[in-house]
Amino acid sequence: MGGLIKALTMKPFTAYPSGFIVFLFTLLQRSHGQCKEAAKKSEMNFSVKYDLPNFIAETPIQNVVLYKHHVYVGAVNKIYVLNETLQNISVYKTGPVLENPDCVPCEDCRDKANLSNSVWKDNVNMALLLETYYDDQLISCGSVSGGICHRHIIHPDNPADIESEVHCMYSPRVDGEADNCPDCVVSPLGTKVLVTEKDRFVNFFVGNTVTSTFQPPYVLHSISVRRLKETQDGFEFLTDQSYIDILPQFRDSYPIRYVHAFENDHFVYFLTVQRETLDSQAFHTRIIRFCTLDSEMRSYMEMPLECIFTEKRRKRSIRKEVFNILQAAYVSKPGAALAHEMGLGLNDDILYGVFAQSKPDSSEPTKRSAVCAVSVRTINEFFNKIVDKQNMKCLHHFYGKESKYCLNRAFSRNASYCRAQDDEYRLEVTTPLQRVDLFMGQFNSVLLTSISVFTKQNLTIANLGTSEGRFMQIVVSRSEPTAPHVSFQLDSHPVSPQVVVKNSLADDGYTLVVTGEKITKIPLKGPGCHHFRSCSQCLLAPAFMQCGWCSQQCLRSPECPNSTWTQDTCLPRVYEILPSSAPIEGGTKLTLCGWDFGFSKNNRFELKNTVVHIGGKVCALEAKSSNKNKLECTVPAAKSPGFNISSSVSVGHGKTLFNTFSYVNPVITSISPTYGPKSGGTLLTVAGKYLRSGKSIRIFVGEQPCTLKSPPSILASTVECYTPAQQIPQEYRVRMEIDGAIRNASSHFTYREDPVVLKIHPSKSFLSGGSTITAEGINLNSVCFPQMVITVPKLGMNFSVACSHRSSSEIICCTTPSLKVFNLQPPFVTKVFFIFDGVSSLYFDFDYVNNPVFKHFEKPVFISRGNQNVLEIKGNYIDSEAVKGEVLKVGNKSCENLLLQSESILCTVPSDLLKSNSELNIEIWEAT
Repeated sequence: MGGLIKALTMKPFTAYPSGFIVFLFTLLQRSHGQCKEAAKKSEMNFSVKYDLPNFIAETPIQNVVLYKHHVYVGAVNKIYVLNETLQNISVYKTGPVLENPDCVPCEDCRDKANLSNSVWKDNVNMALLLETYYDDQLISCGSVSGGICHRHIIHPDNPADIESEVHCMYSPRVDGEADNCPDCVVSPLGTKVLVTEKDRFVNFFVGNTVTSTFQPPYVLHSISVRRLKETQDGFEFLTDQSYIDILPQFRDSYPIRYVHAFENDHFVYFLTVQRETLDSQAFHTRIIRFCTLDSEMRSYMEMPLECIFTEKRRKRSIRKEVFNILQAAYVSKPGAALAHEMGLGLNDDILYGVFAQSKPDSSEPTKRSAVCAVSVRTINEFFNKIVDKQNMKCLHHFYGKESKYCLNRAFSRNASYCRAQDDEYRLEVTTPLQRVDLFMGQFNSVLLTSISVFTKQNLTIANLGTSEGRFMQIVVSRSEPTAPHVSFQLDSHPVSPQVVVKNSLADDGYTLVVTGEKITKIPLKGPGCHHFRSCSQCLLAPAFMQCGWCSQQCLRSPECPNSTWTQDTCLPRVYEILPSSAPIEGGTKLTLCGWDFGFSKNNRFELKNTVVHIGGKVCALEAKSSNKNKLECTVPAAKSPGFNISSSVSVGHGKTLFNTFSYVNPVITSISPTYGPKSGGTLLTVAGKYLRSGKSIRIFVGEQPCTLKSPPSILASTVECYTPAQQIPQEYRVRMEIDGAIRNASSHFTYREDPVVLKIHPSKSFLSGGSTITAEGINLNSVCFPQMVITVPKLGMNFSVACSHRSSSEIICCTTPSLKVFNLQPPFVTKVFFIFDGVSSLYFDFDYVNNPVFKHFEKPVFISRGNQNVLEIKGNYIDSEAVKGEVLKVGNKSCENLLLQSESILCTVPSDLLKSNSELNIEIWEAT
């Protein structure tokens, strides 16, 4: 016996990585010429930071009033007085307030501080109002003490002093008076207060969100009109009809949120969000109107208000979206351009609103918004028109469905003006007033929370705020699409609906914007021009912004003292050239990516003065495929190759130079492989120089196109494609076309007959894999890189491994992958098939069985049989078929013969191993 026996080991065999087989070859087209990166670089910079005057309070801010160059800020527990640069001048403390049931408003309750039913409460500023008829005074109403108000006298010589003269506006009820608490003004759940002065009286119109928790003596009314007493120590209702209340049974199920209030001509208006009906779960927006002098609100009417977005689709269908929840509103007059578009006068008032789509059956808004506008004149005409049609019903939430008031009344029909007669409306108009989104779905992915509007020159500009703290400015137009010309992150808190606008004919107008505990002063002409990154954007900004181009930046003139500042012309900027090289034959479609191409002050793309030169020759422009970020032209031919050729883009007398383009002479040096099956699908590699120049690459085998595998890389010297099928197995020429250049390979590609697999053996593998599967058939040498695929039905997965050719042209060998990690219980059935480029074989049954278990403590022994040396290895689960897959190795060689017995396997050892007289390593190979 020549060899020494070493211990039996299991040796891992690394197979090709297993994975899914993709049977459809994807054609990846080149993405040259899109200029997306250049367009992105020229977009407005939404991350720009602007340093603006601001003030940060200690608590959240609710209200802001501007009066005589002073800013009065109502916040939780405090009222701040700021100057116009938002510097804090003085602070008046409004809370926390000690509340006790035995302590009436305005009474000092500190002697009851130790009582168990005394509670300190924060005072949220629910209303901050200016009243100037009796005195210049600030009126603040808080969330404590039943919603009463205080008035702060503003002294002419010291407007910052709101502390020296403060009066409580509450009068205790006298016996015999109605228990309706006219001094209980605001609700802590939400309120809107409008102050008007008519006929020597000051009236407060109040809309409150109320629930059943508000009980006497502090009664809050849903909507009311109350008069400020001439003594100014409180309020009075003129009659018991000066307020309307939601019926007690509906106060918790039918909440009304008052969003905005304004006065126009003879009418007062409130905008609300409430359920569509008492029985509905859906919410909508309503506009309320009644006469200013109507102390009994007999002229009270409600009407639905809808902001919609319509989009035309295929086959003339129209998609309609309703934005049902008003978030904020503002009333102002239009600029000349918008007034002309809407058929209005410059003195007409327009109501602007930002609306959101709500979650289903909820008043909670989603991040989908729209902006709508309607003239107040149109609102009134709509009210009058609908009332004349008697398209109305009783106010069920105020009176109930079955009340005698609703069942027996006849509605007055003339609502066009306010009269002194006894006409009574108190009705709900059921037909909604609809308006279309001004910005055509532009804000359908954000939640707008704030709006204010002002005019500059002939333009109307909207200030918009979002729930994420972004501030935007955008021109309002009904005839032309517009986009924000200002958009920057102001804060992380939502922008409040409470805004103040101070406009002026000069350039010092501003808006005061609230975000959480912060108030910021933003110039109406915009915070700056730095956010415009391209010259054309800069010069096309609204003229009132006063932006100009200076040293590759957008600045205002004072910011550009030592350079040329222009508002007229832009030189084009070339960011990228695609492709960067082309064949000397010319004809390549060249794409220049950049910005400020075809600039004109009327915001139209024009190329009449634009010329592109490549190496002194004109590159003919294609106007139809060019735009402000892309120029396309056809490259002229060159006599010889050249690198980094001097080129330019000219507009009039201005010129932009670039030298990143080269002429090249492509050459094919080889193809690989040189043969494949006639059904095609062989991955052909064409190698050479400059093969990926130009823009359009095509490869032909014979006259059939070879499908490109992937877009070329600038640095790559190869191009890959999948060969087409051919009818006749023979040699075919390989040709490459690069734009207008044609190159032929010196060697041919040979098609062979398609391979056919007839049988495989063995038909089993151990679970750990590593078995050598031999496939026999015809024409199996037609491809260079055959593959075996194992389909496992239990897993719904395919596993592929590369195969190799043996000496015979009719045999290939493949190694099975391991399936141990999937915890399948052997034996189990799989299917095996083979891929020869574009040809797939039939399926063969194939089983995975348990791994053998060898007895490691029993050393293998040699048994002499005739003139052969047979090694006996003892073990269990040794499958007679699976073991034929060359998994048993002795001295790194396979057994010449294998014989399986009941609990052992006999391996005939190759004689040359015994002659070496060296130690023999016995191994069972497995895949990993």
